[in-house]
Amino acid sequence: MKIADAPVFRRFWYPAMPVDALKDGPKAFSLFGEDMVIWQAADGTVSALVDECCHRSVKLSLGETRDSSLICPYHGWEYDVAGKVTLIPQRPDVPPPAGARVKAYHAAARYGFVWVAVEDPLTGIPDLPEAEAPGYRLIQEFHEAWDMSTFRLVDNWFDLAHVAFVHRETQGDTSRPVPPHEDIEEFDFGLISRASVVIANRAAGQEYTGIAEATTVRTRVATWWAPNCRKLHITYPNGLQHIIFTAATPLGDKRLLFTQFCIRNDREEDIPAEKAIAFDRRVTTEDKDILEHTRADVPIMPGETPEQGMPTDRAGNLARKKLRQIIETYSPAMEPA
Repeated sequence: MKIADAPVFRRFWYPAMPVDALKDGPKAFSLFGEDMVIWQAADGTVSALVDECCHRSVKLSLGETRDSSLICPYHGWEYDVAGKVTLIPQRPDVPPPAGARVKAYHAAARYGFVWVAVEDPLTGIPDLPEAEAPGYRLIQEFHEAWDMSTFRLVDNWFDLAHVAFVHRETQGDTSRPVPPHEDIEEFDFGLISRASVVIANRAAGQEYTGIAEATTVRTRVATWWAPNCRKLHITYPNGLQHIIFTAATPLGDKRLLFTQFCIRNDREEDIPAEKAIAFDRRVTTEDKDILEHTRADVPIMPGETPEQGMPTDRAGNLARKKLRQIIETYSPAMEPA
């Protein structure tokens, strides 16, 4: 199973690009084979439209914005955020016909990114109360293409057994290969995993946490919103909270946009943002180097050849089960042969 194999995944929100990327004009983007233009009106509203003028099909992403209009570069036709033509310059005194419009996709700005959904979303954009809470700061980290399956990244988010080996240079310890017990809670479109993890706290980690000991404990609450978002809320013994939010936007069978930011309850003068980013970069690169060498196909549906497993795969297997339930529940009924 690949994420594009099930149309239901078109009904979720995905981060497309930083809002700041729209400062110099509209941008092209493609999701699930849908070519769209993303732009921002003067009042801050973000919009995602089919990237094709309804007049002579030129790409609207080559155009420009003015006030609350997106302007086609070919003949100057103007569109509003809903995709309706509001002005045809060659007939300025005649209202554009009702059919002069292009399809509009769901679009919203949240956490510094433009999020889009190709079809009516089944759920909302994940709520992160700490993002705007007093005493916390949001640090933008990564927005880049990775060569891996979205479902393989989801596996990784729940996999406590890989830490000792994959992250041996940052926080793992191969002398502790057995992961701790985790408590798992299910909700309609996701899972929550809770565990306390003993980690190695090397020099870079000490700069990142402010903890001088060679080992420390991470109290970890991982929340996954199917199919593509994860919040990893880490609390350290000194009270530091380092909250990592990661989202995967599928660009192909084995290519995705990896978007990550963190939220911390400390100050820049305590630990500079660049140190937090640098440590998270080291950790994510360790994951990337492994996951880019996995297959795109993930056995989720009945009839697909299962992979070998072990008891510590429980959370990942539950995530696969949740994905299967979403596909079976929300996929259109098959037409009889």
